[in-house]
Amino acid sequence: MTRFEELVEAALGKRPLTVLFKDVNLVNVYTGEVYEADVGVLGDRVAYVGDHSGLKASEVVDGRGRYLIPGLIDSHLHVESSMVTPCRFAEAVLPRGVTTAVADPHEIANVLGVRGVKAMLENSKGLPLKLYFWAPTCVPPLPGFETSGAEVRAEEVSEMLGWEGVIGLGEVMDYHGVLSLDPRIVDIVNIGRSSGVVIDGHAPMLRGKMLNAYVSSGVEADHENFGLEEVVEKARLGLWVEVRRNLAGSREFIEAVANSGVLSRLILTTDDTSPDLLADKGHLDELVRSAIANGLDPVEAVRSATLRPAQRLRLHDRGGLAPGKLADMVLLKSLEGFEVDRVYSDGRLVAKEGRLVVEVPARSFPDWAKRTVKAPSLGAEDFKVKAPIPDGWVYVNLIVVKGFETFLTEARLPVKDGFINPSEYVLAAVVERHGRGGGFAKAFIGGLGMEKGAVASTVAHDTHNIVVLGKSTSDMALAYETLRRNQGGYVAVLKGRVLALLRLPVAGLMSEEPVEEVSEKFKAFRNAEKMLGLSEETPIPLISLLTLPVIPHVRITDKGMFDVDKGTFIPLVKRFEKG
Repeated sequence: MTRFEELVEAALGKRPLTVLFKDVNLVNVYTGEVYEADVGVLGDRVAYVGDHSGLKASEVVDGRGRYLIPGLIDSHLHVESSMVTPCRFAEAVLPRGVTTAVADPHEIANVLGVRGVKAMLENSKGLPLKLYFWAPTCVPPLPGFETSGAEVRAEEVSEMLGWEGVIGLGEVMDYHGVLSLDPRIVDIVNIGRSSGVVIDGHAPMLRGKMLNAYVSSGVEADHENFGLEEVVEKARLGLWVEVRRNLAGSREFIEAVANSGVLSRLILTTDDTSPDLLADKGHLDELVRSAIANGLDPVEAVRSATLRPAQRLRLHDRGGLAPGKLADMVLLKSLEGFEVDRVYSDGRLVAKEGRLVVEVPARSFPDWAKRTVKAPSLGAEDFKVKAPIPDGWVYVNLIVVKGFETFLTEARLPVKDGFINPSEYVLAAVVERHGRGGGFAKAFIGGLGMEKGAVASTVAHDTHNIVVLGKSTSDMALAYETLRRNQGGYVAVLKGRVLALLRLPVAGLMSEEPVEEVSEKFKAFRNAEKMLGLSEETPIPLISLLTLPVIPHVRITDKGMFDVDKGTFIPLVKRFEKG
């Protein structure tokens, strides 16, 4: 770290700069101005901003026609959603201009507990990307309603907060627990409050009294935002409102938020980025481009991905380009198009024209992290749904999918020889895979468009059991067994043949291959989904979200169908008519 005495000497011209960016268009996030300036760097810090007035430097970068901004900061993401390890993730995002990121590793924590989090930190050491972590708070998200591979208790949260690189409490997803003052979540939140760390939020569609009660716990930000009214209400209560792709890409939202007085609390964040999106479109840079394209002032867009996340994370040594700040910088070819030319981390050039120019350590995870699928062997008969009658009709609770949301309705299905025929609907099954004697639940799903075959995944938020969707129980069994043998991933099957397989052996969530290779295999799986009739346009396969019992309105875990709004289980069969 460069000492301030050295910075003083460099600013006064008594010590040569390491790098001088000359005649660059500086995007000043503090004042909102864009103007021509010179920016001098000494070691890992900014030493001078203004007219260089004869300052000497070891290297001079001609910045004419280009724009200099602070390095991008992603305040809320899950590395596991990119399906690559932290070191591979760093390789992918650094050329995009991301120099700091804070990840919530609750995905791997749900599989491997605290030692999984520790393994993520170990894999992140020595990276040119400054990758920090939240201490997971809700592992599992809803205790008692699903089976995870581990539980994270208050004492373990306290332990993690003492680790280097852990900066706060991860998203408090169990808002039901907060509102009911459940002792488990109360203890965890109080550890964060007494430690004085940042507490991350998760409050989808909470409004009024419930939102007020939730905010009083000490959460400071929320990324679960679905519209302007929700964003405005949360901002009025003092929350930082983090906007993801769904809103950053909406011109209606961007135009409305620009005139709402909320901009000072607006942050752009990725949350989940699939490998194909990361490889083809980008990361946080894509959100900035999208927001600008949809009408957000370019300087405000930059602020939302630099200064504001730094303030929200209390990382006061970055987020802007000023004397003494970290020399994390991005040189853009254009501001409106947000084309990244060069990326600097700690004053060192790390990427140029979309390619890394430094080596990123390629570390492997330990073998124990690659042996996490401990599920029983199952056959086609196991996936059939038994009826309470030998023949006739049953009325079942049906999950209907519309976009990311799920709704509950009723369907009348035929029964023959003691088994329910799914008819036009898709059969879903969730099987506990952590070797903890958990459950095996089934449900019927409408709205997916699936016509044939089966798909399965061990990426099943957040406890990551095995989830299978299918129109054929024999294909469902093959998909399930394929994942079981390969220690996790995504698979698509049709008529006894594997159409596509993406192996994710690290906790059943990540690959150690580069993101470009993982992306191609993931695309093959998505194409196979379409072949089977799954017409979803969501960036994350819906199969991975049907199991998350903290997102409205109805989901399925290994223990059964779950009403998220009421916090209760729902029976599969409501009533029946004998044949």
